[in-house]
Formats: sequence, structure tokens, C-alpha cells
Amino acid sequence: MVRAAGGPQQGHRLRATSPPHQGGEPRVTITAPALDLLRAARREGYALAALNAVNMETAQAAVRAAEAEGAPVILQFSQNAARYAGLPMLAALGRELRACAAVPVILHFDHAESPDVAWQAVEAGFDGVMLESDDPAVLAPLAERLHAAGAYLEAEYEVTEKGERQATQHQDLAQLAQFARDSRCDLLAVALGSVHKQAQKTTRLDLERLEAIAAQTPLPLVLHGASGVVEADLEVAARCGLSKVNVATELTTAFSEAALEVFQTGARDPRRALGAGREAYQARARAVIRLLGASGKARALR
Repeated sequence: MVRAAGGPQQGHRLRATSPPHQGGEPRVTITAPALDLLRAARREGYALAALNAVNMETAQAAVRAAEAEGAPVILQFSQNAARYAGLPMLAALGRELRACAAVPVILHFDHAESPDVAWQAVEAGFDGVMLESDDPAVLAPLAERLHAAGAYLEAEYEVTEKGERQATQHQDLAQLAQFARDSRCDLLAVALGSVHKQAQKTTRLDLERLEAIAAQTPLPLVLHGASGVVEADLEVAARCGLSKVNVATELTTAFSEAALEVFQTGARDPRRALGAGREAYQARARAVIRLLGASGKARALR
């Protein structure tokens, strides 16, 4: 039973939380499944923005952007964010924002460094995780455990090494389909040309490859490193099989630049700078949500 939150102003709550965690099975919430939101996105030709957050202000901005656009959203914390703030703290923040949101919110933990960390995230209330592994022998047992707890697993299929395609497209697609089956993953992250931490929007996606992959597997497909991708390509990709698009660098850059501008005026109250950063992040996140075609989709999911 994975979690998507509906706000009280809608006249009903989608969430019903189990008793506090006692150290056995993870704390779960009975709601409309997160995977249903992602499958609906793939079926209807739009993508959910997976908005990376690193602190309270960026997490608030992500959810506020989704509410302003009337869109379901993925609030995403990474392994690096957990190293900075602590997994329990991030989980508590995410759970509270999810519970109070006026739109469906999926709480996702990205790039978990081990199966143990992935499980800790689900115990803490995350709806799903992406494990930093492409080994089906590691992924499949974790998938079984997560599924029993009502959570999902995202896996990343690597297709390049040192910039060279490892196999012909026909061989590669067959291997990809086999990987999806063997890993038992629910979401499949695929390489289409994007790279992490790229600030300039110059990368072109391999849209033909995306269409071929989408024809090969019914799984919701994921793109990592979307900040550096040409926007027109993202718009097309969201209609052609991508269901989850990870965005981090352009959002944190907008946040940092706005906060720095306030600090440079001589302001000493950090709330002024962090508040400006939050507004800048929210504005950029709204643009991403619109680009991916998710604006207004929350209404159909109530």
C-alpha cells in the first residue's frame, strides 16, 4: 500500500496511517498506489516531475509548485541529501508535506547506496526507492521485500560505457527487456543521452531509442539528469513513454542564485535569503511541471 496524499480541503483524505513503527514491518499508509499515478502518466502521455529537494525550503517549494499547477508530483530526496540532513529527518519532512498536500505526492528516495539503506527509507515512510545497482541478483531480492511492504523499486539499466554503445540496438533492447524481468523492478531508468549535474540545456535525447524501449516494455520509464536536456526534447519524451523525469541541478541553481542575491545586499536574516530561494525554486519547478504535461492532472486522480 504505497502512498499518495490528498489535502483536507478536498473534503476527504486519501491517507490512513498504520500504528507507529515498532521495529518490525515498515510504517505503511493505505492510499491510492504511487505506481498507479506513474502508470496513468505513461498511459495518458505525460510525465511526473521528480523534484530533488535538499532541505525544508526546497521540499516546500516542490510541493507548492505542484499544488499551484494542480499536478501530481514526486518529492525526491537523494542519498547525498540523506548524508547531509539524515534520513529520518528527511523522511519526517516528506511525510508531513505529503500528508498536507492538496495534490498527490509520491515520496521517493533516489540513488540508495545499498539494499539496507533502501529498506531503511521504506521503513521511514518512502513510497519507493532507486537502488544504485544494475545487478539483478541484488535488485530482485530487494524488489520482493519492497513489494511485500507496498513499496516500489526503480532500477537503472546501463547501456553505455565510456561513451560507446555496448551492443547493437536490437541486442540492447533484448537485454533491457531481460533486465527488467530479472530485476523485478517497477520503474526502469534508461540512458537516452542525458548526464547528471549539467547546467546548460544543450543535450539532445535519443527519442528514437525511447520509442523503441517504450515498445519493448510496459514499465514506466525514468530519465535521470534532465536539467541539461533541450526542453523541446523533454516535452516530446513525456508523450512517448517517460513517466518520471528527475530534475535537480536547475532547481538548486535557481534556489542558490536567488538566495545569494539577497545575502549580497547585506541581509543577515537567513530566512530572507532562503525564502527568496524557495520562491525561485518554485517558479522553476512550475515551469518543469508544465513542460512535462502534468499540469491539471491531479483532478483526474481524485
